[in-house]
Amino acid sequence: MSALSGLCFEMIPIQLLRKVSVFQGLTDEQLERIASLCTEETYSAGSLILKEGEPAEQFHILREGRVTLEMGIRMWPERPVRQMSVETLNAGQPFGLSALLESDNLTMSARALDNCRSIVLQGRDLLALMELDQAMACEINRGLSNVLASRLRYARLGLTEFLGHRQVAREETPEESTAIRRIQYGINFRWIAIVGVVLITATANMVFGIRFSTLPIFIIVSIIALYNLAFRWYTERMESAEAPNLIPHVRRYVWIQSATDLVATTAIIHYAGGVENPLFLYYVFHVTLASIILPYRSAYLLATLAVGLFTSLVGLEYLQVIPHVHLQGLVPPDLYLQAPYVVAILFGFGTTLYISTYLTTAVSGELRKRQRETAALHDRLLLEAEELQRANEELVRLDRLKTYFLAMASHDLKTPLAAVQSYLQVLLGGFVGDLEAEHRRMLERCSVRIQELFDLINRFLDLAQIEKGKVVEEMDVVSVQELLNSCAEEVRVLAADKSQELRTDIPADLPTVYGSPSHLKQVVTNLLSNGVKYTPNGGTITLCARELDDQLEIEVCDNGMGVDPDDLPHLFEQFYRGKGGDAAHGAGLGLSIVKRIVEAHQGQIWVESPYADGKPGSRFAFTLPKGKPAGLKIFGD
Repeated sequence: MSALSGLCFEMIPIQLLRKVSVFQGLTDEQLERIASLCTEETYSAGSLILKEGEPAEQFHILREGRVTLEMGIRMWPERPVRQMSVETLNAGQPFGLSALLESDNLTMSARALDNCRSIVLQGRDLLALMELDQAMACEINRGLSNVLASRLRYARLGLTEFLGHRQVAREETPEESTAIRRIQYGINFRWIAIVGVVLITATANMVFGIRFSTLPIFIIVSIIALYNLAFRWYTERMESAEAPNLIPHVRRYVWIQSATDLVATTAIIHYAGGVENPLFLYYVFHVTLASIILPYRSAYLLATLAVGLFTSLVGLEYLQVIPHVHLQGLVPPDLYLQAPYVVAILFGFGTTLYISTYLTTAVSGELRKRQRETAALHDRLLLEAEELQRANEELVRLDRLKTYFLAMASHDLKTPLAAVQSYLQVLLGGFVGDLEAEHRRMLERCSVRIQELFDLINRFLDLAQIEKGKVVEEMDVVSVQELLNSCAEEVRVLAADKSQELRTDIPADLPTVYGSPSHLKQVVTNLLSNGVKYTPNGGTITLCARELDDQLEIEVCDNGMGVDPDDLPHLFEQFYRGKGGDAAHGAGLGLSIVKRIVEAHQGQIWVESPYADGKPGSRFAFTLPKGKPAGLKIFGD
């Protein structure tokens, strides 16, 4: 899924190629031959540059932005493929290495994380060049082996991290993953319960003097420990096994565990006093925990089993079918034979258990429903995201076509216009004879209009160059004080023609900034020229600069006609022209280009009109960060 290549009006500088690890060690002559094969492509954030499995045809060098390399992983048969991020690339790093190797298809996908630019070489062309120059082939292959070794290391680390997430590795749904975790919690809780029973039993006998036989309880606890080990072994086996439909199996398994726990609890309660033991309420814990996972019918069936077991125990002891174990020192010895007490306990126990089951199943059922809805919404959002990505890629393609058309049209229009302007200057210079006054006036008007067309074409070209990232590539240390004084001197002549005063307030100790000198000069000159243009004769234009905490603020103020309030929100929009006066003329690109240049320097620009109480005019101000911005990424950094 490749993007439309932008037309390169100039060859890729070999200084950029020399910074690429694969081309290190090549001579300037070899780099120039490689540069002649290069084109340039741009990609929007989120777009797929290379797709795993497609033919390996293009070798890329990231010029600007970030790209992530992805690999499709299928953990189990008939499971969907998951994308694993292998490595994130920055400017200057290559990808699409399969185009230079003995591989018919791409082994990884490449996706743009930001708006990116990439230097592109057709693999077959570079391989043909390598066949003609064995020394070049040796150096490139050495660089490729180093990059591949690094990629393999990142892939191994990424795969280890990817498999560390159990839900991802097992391709489980959130509901399945939650159910398995709760089984593990239940096993761990059972170990805690075993220790708790032993401690309570020992404490009741030795500390509180409550006498009853402890041997049967310790035997039952030992049995619980044995079957808990068995449950743990089976749980681990179930986790490693391949189960296409895990939830029904998990629920049956949970019900069996819970039923076994209820039987063991009943046996412990019998040997620890039966109805006399206040800890019979621990039945509620078993049923409540199981009801979180079980569906309604299974949860109520488990609650009924608990009520039946306890009722049977109390009834058999009451009827003296089985012996009753009395807790000496805690309750009267005949308490289990008092019918009102027994009935009240059973009624309270049964109602408590069923109410707890109802509340737990209602809440957990609603949570499971929301969980399924969330999973379905996630799948739907993924599908919609793919559709949005396709729509975004189409919009980016159209935007690139627009930029390409503007660049091509502007470039092709300049040549014939330059010829026409040359002929006009020959005529106006009197080289073909004297001209009548009317003819001269007409030719001068033609020359002015052609110059306006030149200015418009240059702005189109500026726009195309800014979108291609030329501003960032030309950045260097700039003396703001020298740049502002130079701009002021250039515009001072225009101001003098209208009897205007151009004032400057530029401190001599202004710090340097990191930027493109030509483009920053274009910003300041444009703002000053607009100030001269929209200020009446005899007015004043002021250029000021001041140092703030971590940036510089530069402003151009005038006392001219100002900006219409309706125009203020749209003033920096592309192709927007004001409503009145000279503002309605032109293409509406000047301030739009200014804004893009300032933003490329990670600054901000704004306008205020009127900018002082009771005073007409406008104040255009913009900021530039001092030094090199921390977030600015240059090729090879």
